[in-house]
Amino acid sequence: MYSYLQRVRSFSPDIKLVLLYCLLANIGYGVIELIFNFYLLELGYREDFIGQWRAVATLAVAGASLGLGTAINRFGNWRTMVGGFALLCFSSFGLGLATSSMVLLPLAVGYGASLAFLVNPVLPFIMDHERPELRQHASAVSLSVVNLSLTIGSLMGGLAPNIFARIVPSIQSGSVNAYRAAMLTGAGIALLAMIPLFMMKDARRYRPPRRSKATPTAADRAEQKQIRLDVGQFALMGGLMSIGVGMVWPFYNIFLKSLGSSDRQVGYIFAISGLIAAITSLVAPVIVARVGAMNSTLFLRLSVAPFFVPLIFAPSLGLAVLGFYWRSATASTAWPIEVTFISEVLPARARAGVFGVRSSVWNLGYAAATYLGGLLIVRYGYGPSMVSFVVFSILSAVVYYVYFSRHERVMSGAITTAWSPVRRARLQSRASRLESDVAESEATASP
Repeated sequence: MYSYLQRVRSFSPDIKLVLLYCLLANIGYGVIELIFNFYLLELGYREDFIGQWRAVATLAVAGASLGLGTAINRFGNWRTMVGGFALLCFSSFGLGLATSSMVLLPLAVGYGASLAFLVNPVLPFIMDHERPELRQHASAVSLSVVNLSLTIGSLMGGLAPNIFARIVPSIQSGSVNAYRAAMLTGAGIALLAMIPLFMMKDARRYRPPRRSKATPTAADRAEQKQIRLDVGQFALMGGLMSIGVGMVWPFYNIFLKSLGSSDRQVGYIFAISGLIAAITSLVAPVIVARVGAMNSTLFLRLSVAPFFVPLIFAPSLGLAVLGFYWRSATASTAWPIEVTFISEVLPARARAGVFGVRSSVWNLGYAAATYLGGLLIVRYGYGPSMVSFVVFSILSAVVYYVYFSRHERVMSGAITTAWSPVRRARLQSRASRLESDVAESEATASP
């Protein structure tokens, strides 16, 4: 633990500031995300409109994510984050004041587009502005801070409506005004995240290197083809998973309320979930060091199924909460493992783009699933959505494992995070023997 803290203290000043940005921005975002569905319900909307709104927002995330890599490579991470976050703040205040669907749906576009720039540029930012030996820990800490801040935001979101109802006589508990006050408070907290962004020095002056215009060779074209395949498979895994998650997750706070939870209890549940995620994301490097990225990711992604299958047939609050916690723990542990793994598979120049492509594919699938999920829930309840979540969680994990476990660099042991140390050493030894045999055969064949 002490050595971990020492590494955190050794982070560059701009990395420490981006962690503060993540904390404040995601506290505000956590408040808004928890409250917004309840706000829409109090305005008289049902899950079908909520699904439509979420679908529009998620499509906007997908569209904006397609340009993420280009924006980062052209303007740099700092300018990309500042521009996207300014749009998020504007949209959040607008959502807290809007009531008409004619206003809410256009705001969904701005809100969704801005979310593509909330967290996605942070990991490329760390790669650009932190020393190589500290990047893995900085990435893990950043993801932990995001989860911790969402925990605080969820807790505040669960408490804020009742607090405003107590201190402001004109606001009734559970009313539109109570939820509106909570959302505007969240937006105000998020706005404070602009301060650490403008306190940065080196990041503000940084200019991304220009790409070479030299004619690509045959080796370059072969490498580009392999990069496209790797990025495509990584995106496919996210796309499949997004379909299952999108059918359930946007409505999970409503699902918990349907099983008997109050607003405050939902806030506590989401807060505890975020705390669990913040802690478990820090252990990802330890798990990878022992069992490798491939096996750990497969187990973590498949292990959610036993918790959600019973909810299809006999939903209960206790099991729903337990499954929610387990999925939060496994997802927050698996994501930094997958990020580190794909960063090792791809060359440096392709890393900025891969997160944008994956985010775009994820959000396209999520948007379609959210729209369909809202319609299905209104007509048939939560059973079909739970089935989709289980099936697509399993499918995405299997697709990921089958492709990357057969990857040439993974099979050779060149990707250091792929397997356990014992298996990696065995693969590297076999690769060395094959190279020796080939060299010996070539020497024998030479006249």
